[in-house]
Amino acid sequence: MAKRSELNLRDLGGIDDVIPQGLFLRSGKLSILTPTECAELCKRYNIQCIIDLRTPVEAAEFPDPLPEGVEYLQIPLLKDAAVGITHETGSDPMTIIRNLRKHPEKLKEMIPDFTTLYTDIVTDGYSRSHLDQVVETLRANADKGITTLFHCTAGKDRTGIASMALLKSYGVGDKEIIRDYMRTNRNAFWATIKKCIGIALLTRNWSLVKTAYKAFMADRKLIVTAIENYG
Repeated sequence: MAKRSELNLRDLGGIDDVIPQGLFLRSGKLSILTPTECAELCKRYNIQCIIDLRTPVEAAEFPDPLPEGVEYLQIPLLKDAAVGITHETGSDPMTIIRNLRKHPEKLKEMIPDFTTLYTDIVTDGYSRSHLDQVVETLRANADKGITTLFHCTAGKDRTGIASMALLKSYGVGDKEIIRDYMRTNRNAFWATIKKCIGIALLTRNWSLVKTAYKAFMADRKLIVTAIENYG
């Protein structure tokens, strides 16, 4: 089975001594698992519900190989594809880099303003209503003793914001929320280094490599922005 680090999988239980153990799991996409591995994961953690935060196109192209009996809910936090956050075939960063490797300036222009994206997810009507729905569902399931796993693609941006909103609902302090968000970098570091080496070999552009590294890693300033605008 894929390692916990590859899935960016962790239990939110125990944070600030107010979050119940074993009921809230956050992760990256489950499509990296085989059906057998996914069934083993669900059995190991007693997962009864999956909330997919990805766009419908992402979910259709890279579906979760869930076993029978596990409830699947798709509650996307973004309407459209966004390079560096969503990972549909057409918007996957590495695919775009390969296609435009001779045009590094165009590539840099395509990287989104992450500050704006984080702000929009907590303030835009569509995204915020779905974010609130995610929190309500997570808490309702927990009240029934149902373990829920929620995920996006990397388990960093959309999953990080959903985790923030859930933790806020339990009264967890900002310091602990930020600490949980930054834990992603323990899992993302080596995968990001590999991607950056690939980008360097494809483009020979150090500025683009540095920009890509920043995009793939969790940035404390972004979750602080989300917290400040959450309200």
